[in-house]
Amino acid sequence: MLVVATNEAALDDVARRVELLGAPVVDVLACGTNRRLVEADTADEHIAAALRDLGLAAVIRPDGGSRLATWNADAEPVRFADRLTVCPAWSTCDRDVLPGLVEIGPGGFGNGRHPTTRLLIEQLLTRVRGGEEVIDVGCGSGVLGLCALRLGAAGVSAVDIKAEAVAATRRNAALNGLDDRLVASDALPADPFDVVLANIARDGLVALAGRLPTLVAPGGWLAASGISPAQCSLVAGYLRPLVEVERVVDGEWAVLVVARTFD
Repeated sequence: MLVVATNEAALDDVARRVELLGAPVVDVLACGTNRRLVEADTADEHIAAALRDLGLAAVIRPDGGSRLATWNADAEPVRFADRLTVCPAWSTCDRDVLPGLVEIGPGGFGNGRHPTTRLLIEQLLTRVRGGEEVIDVGCGSGVLGLCALRLGAAGVSAVDIKAEAVAATRRNAALNGLDDRLVASDALPADPFDVVLANIARDGLVALAGRLPTLVAPGGWLAASGISPAQCSLVAGYLRPLVEVERVVDGEWAVLVVARTFD
């Protein structure tokens, strides 16, 4: 079954596009005031990919068995402290009851479930005060930048070397109505930011150690994850002159927070 997430205003146009691609629409689910899921009778991944190329959140739902059970489990929203919710775009849950909703479609890493993503979202919950300019280095699905915007950040620059991640981030920004405040690209900008997020593992952090500190504005902070607890001190050394202010461990993963404490 093909599932395409859209809204009430675009519903007729999306249904028409789906049928023009040869997939008969069999149902439309209302999942809150504005979210609509168009279901069509096809398992053709090429059709889903064509719709994603048009900027739509389109996926193929398994027909049954263990794959469908896994799908349904993964479609459950992930809540953070009753202030933020990350929800798959194809979930049938009622969006109206989810606080701080961020919806994520297919493509790019990051749906709120992996420990490294959770650790960084928890830092955003603690540290974002509102009005910050944020850069997400290695943005994947764009989930971290979108969470920052929901928490009050003013704008986000999302950067990834993978074209599919940039495309997924743009789709997700549009899906959440935040594409006017998020810019996705494959190149690091020159200007500094109040908040720098980098979920790019030790090798990526070391490779970018010469650039990452320059992206942190005076009084700003950088949160790095994708690293083990044992790697925190090594990474902190590479990120000098930024000063370590916190590290949090979750099993085999950790987040390191460093800050620019001088003008």
